[in-house]
Amino acid sequence: MPIPPQPSSWLAKYAMMFRDWTRRSEHPQEAEDALQDAALGMLKRQGAALADPCAYLYQSSRNNLASGLRKLGQRAGVPLHDLPEYEHPRSADAILELDGIQLAHSIDAALRQLPEKCRQAYIWHRLDGLTQVEVAARLGLSLNTVERYIMRAMRHLRDALQNDAAG
Repeated sequence: MPIPPQPSSWLAKYAMMFRDWTRRSEHPQEAEDALQDAALGMLKRQGAALADPCAYLYQSSRNNLASGLRKLGQRAGVPLHDLPEYEHPRSADAILELDGIQLAHSIDAALRQLPEKCRQAYIWHRLDGLTQVEVAARLGLSLNTVERYIMRAMRHLRDALQNDAAG
């Protein structure tokens, strides 16, 4: 049966910090990693007598946590195309990713079957977020015509996607 750590030992300090930091942190995994790295560093330095192991553990883990969070912040602002290939996010389910790609291709193929103005009205309204009035002004058409084009495109997409799903 393991002996519980004494309240004044660095191990007790580690357990308390682990519990508190991982519970309060927005990034509990980062807090856990910072503490583990600090404990590992302290154990490696044990040959060189540490004056206050608890203080070392606390300061080292805070520094590690700050460094880890700074790296997280830097990665969050990096555009995907600037990341190396191995850091690109991966889909948790490759089948879902493939289904999404196939759906996008089906939608693109169905939209290409529509007349140019009908396709453009649908894209500007549904994908780009323009109002039907704005689409009518851009295409030089009446509002009624734009409404018909959008409805026609929606019906066509529905029918084309149902055919793809059935076949």
